[in-house]
Amino acid sequence: MDHVQRETETFGPAEAAELVELTQALIRIDTVNPPGNERAVAQLLLDRALEWGLEGEIVELSEARANLQLRLPGGTEQPALMYCGHFDTVPLGGAPWTHDAHGAHLSPEGVLWGRGAVDMKGGVAAMVCGMGALARRSAQFPAEIRFLGTIGEEVDCAGARAALGSGAMDGVGRLVIAEPTNMELVVAHKGALFLELTARGRSAHAAMPEQGVNAISHMMRLLERIEQLDFRVGEHPLLGRPTVTIGTITGGSVVNIVPDRCVAQVDIRTTPDVDHEALLEVLAHVVDAHRVDGVEFELRVTGDYPPVGTAPDDPLVTAADRVLRAFGDGAPRKTAVSYFSDGSILQPPTGLPTLLCGPGDPDLAHQTDERVDVAQLVRAARFFAELPYEVFQ
Repeated sequence: MDHVQRETETFGPAEAAELVELTQALIRIDTVNPPGNERAVAQLLLDRALEWGLEGEIVELSEARANLQLRLPGGTEQPALMYCGHFDTVPLGGAPWTHDAHGAHLSPEGVLWGRGAVDMKGGVAAMVCGMGALARRSAQFPAEIRFLGTIGEEVDCAGARAALGSGAMDGVGRLVIAEPTNMELVVAHKGALFLELTARGRSAHAAMPEQGVNAISHMMRLLERIEQLDFRVGEHPLLGRPTVTIGTITGGSVVNIVPDRCVAQVDIRTTPDVDHEALLEVLAHVVDAHRVDGVEFELRVTGDYPPVGTAPDDPLVTAADRVLRAFGDGAPRKTAVSYFSDGSILQPPTGLPTLLCGPGDPDLAHQTDERVDVAQLVRAARFFAELPYEVFQ
């Protein structure tokens, strides 16, 4: 299949109305993580998808938690195009909301309010509705179009890890994640390495400090060295340089005892040129160099989310660029973001070209009064319905 015939109207007014209704229904399902409870979202989406002619199944992961896999069947001439989005949301926070956080209020100005409107039930609905529009028009492509809906991205990326381990990425050649980007083309995002360092010394009376080993003092010297770490990479054109932040430090009990224990948490944000496995080896050597008689250090990784990067001229990115240009809003910006996504789990081991593009202002993610413009939701669904025509042209 060398050429794919494009529909004159891939996503029309009827589909737009369904998109708004579906997004509202998703927002009304409380998937704050913890505990998540994402299975209800997976079931709702599966029911709609089957009605529209897609294929799919729920993948149970634990009680009330499940991934979702959908497919628009296609040929076998090329690897599949996969869309991906997560179902969980962050907690509501302590500040009052203008509208019920799970009420899915639609204002007369065309703004949809609620937790997940931006991050990222709006993007999920746009992807599934875009695929549904293709199914109802019996669109044919030389490869499958897939959707992977995941649990747990806001906490541990458990759904993406499960999908990767189960072979759900087999046969996939391109990955698009609908995180909020204001429909800009995000070709890179930083990774995150979360560390917990523990120093153990020996307590003593503070009047005789030479009899003890001060765990806090030794931890401070180690942290100073880690803050000065040479990552041995240049400045990334979009993301800048890796960063190190000392997030927490606790130790000691009372002022007149030499502290025998200190614990610190470190947040390292990495660029696509940084290999996390190699970085951990360097960090282990740094820790070993600070071991002296009477003090022991323990290094524990509490979170590992590698960076994601795709060349701005990759065919997936240029296809997305053509779609958005055709909407008449000019050339979309190719950019990067500092947050990480399920792409941190799915892209590094597969090497897939990965693009983040979705509706919503990323500055509203995780915020009180999260909201998304309906016009941008519709634009996103049109994008997901038309992207396969450009990818497989």
